[in-house]
Parts: sequence; C-alpha cells; structure tokens
Amino acid sequence: MTTAEASVGETTVTQRLLASAAARGSHVALVGGCGGSPCSYPELAVTLQRAAAGLAWRGVRPRDVVGVYVADAACYILACHAIRAAGAVPSPVSGELPVPEIAGQLADCGARVLITSQALAAAGLAAADRSWVRQVISFGEAAGAMPFASLLGLGSLRPTAARSHDLALLPYVRRADGTLGQAGITHLDMAAELVRLCADAGITERDVVLAAPPAGDGRAYTALVDHALMRGSTVVSAQACELAAMAVTHQATAAIVPASIDLAESPPLKLLAIDC
Repeated sequence: MTTAEASVGETTVTQRLLASAAARGSHVALVGGCGGSPCSYPELAVTLQRAAAGLAWRGVRPRDVVGVYVADAACYILACHAIRAAGAVPSPVSGELPVPEIAGQLADCGARVLITSQALAAAGLAAADRSWVRQVISFGEAAGAMPFASLLGLGSLRPTAARSHDLALLPYVRRADGTLGQAGITHLDMAAELVRLCADAGITERDVVLAAPPAGDGRAYTALVDHALMRGSTVVSAQACELAAMAVTHQATAAIVPASIDLAESPPLKLLAIDC
C-alpha cells in the first residue's frame, strides 16, 4: 500500500481536517471573505458539520454533485468541505465562465444544488434556470437564493466516510476542441497530491497563507487550500486587489495566487502559484 493509500483509507480530507481541529485549540483557520470574523479550527469544524446537516436536510445525498460558484477563498473552503461532509461531491465552477457554459457544466454533472456568493449570485441564478438545479444557496443576501447561514440551524452531521476511489471533486477542464469536460479527482488522487505538497510546499502551522479567489479549473486551487488547512496554517481570504495590503496587515508568509499576479512589492512570500 502506498503512503497516499494508507493516509486516505476510508477517511476523506474533510474527515481528517475535522478530526484534527480540536487539537488546534484557538488557532485561527480562516480570516476574511464571506466568513466574516476570524474562525478558529474548532469553530470551522462546528460550522462545517452544521452546514452538512443543513445540506442533508435540503435533500443533498451521498455522491450527489453540488456546484460551487463563489467569489472568495473562505466561501470556497466552507462550501467544498460542507458538501464533502454531507458525502456529496463539489464541482467548482470557474468565475471566468459565461452563463451558458456555467449552465452547461451544471447540467452535465447533474447538479440539483448550486452554492454561490453575493457577487456571483445573479449569474449563478441565471445558469441555474437553464440547468437541473432546483436550489441555489448563497453566502450573503441574494434575491432568489437561500442564505447559507440558514443551513446552520438544523443540527450537526458527522462527516460521511467514502471509499478511496469515490469522487472527491469534479472539476471541468477546457478540452482541445474548446468545450468543457469532466476531470474527476478521487479521494485517493487528492490524498496523493496532499502527500506531494507536504514534501514540496513547505507550509506549516506557523504560516499565514493569503488565498486569492478561486482560480483555474479548481484542481490545483483545491489542493493548495486544503494543504494549508491540513497543515494547520491560517488562511487569509483576499480579493486580488487586496493581496499586497493584506500581506502586510496579516504578516503573511505564503500566498496561493494565479501565476499572473505579481506580488513583488509585498513582503517576501512563499508563492504557491496556480496556472490558469
């Protein structure tokens, strides 16, 4: 059995994250973005389990696919891990896509639920109307969408187990003919990538990691934000225009950013670049 196989077994990244949360005490997990106030690791675990219960109550079942179309790292982390905790599969939707392609992705993967955020809600709702989506959940108020916060009052759900070859993420990539196609990632694939990052990225619990909004097809972005959380670092969610200022304010030591973003004027950072 490989290291990755041993690390995942029947345990998802979300299960491992929640299992380690209590031991991190008051250490801050998330800052900024839709999360509002700084959130400690134990607080993050409670929120994810409550959100998972809310999703289950709203009809999300294990192995369902749920679209994730959000505008910042904090929303992305909360959405993806809540979906996984409910046993379902997040499908990241690029913020660069036009409405017809968003609708096409949602229809192709059979998503009946879309999680979005206030800044993207209008496009998300328009795409939902052209797909099989029946429920749109939004971080922040958005006409026609249910607030994410409303998921949190329906109890708590322990994260669901999964087999190593079950899907953990369903990103869509641009194919040679210009169309979007599925590029599913299993729990085993994800575990292997996190093992690689442990060796290569050098992120520890002492790091403060800036995270730009979701970028690319979601594969590299998901691995990097999950790696930062699994290592116990503090993830600071920031818009692209805020990165340099936030690096100074939060004394950041690393950054998850698209390769096209230049942070030369910021304090020295470990750059974890995403090719888009």
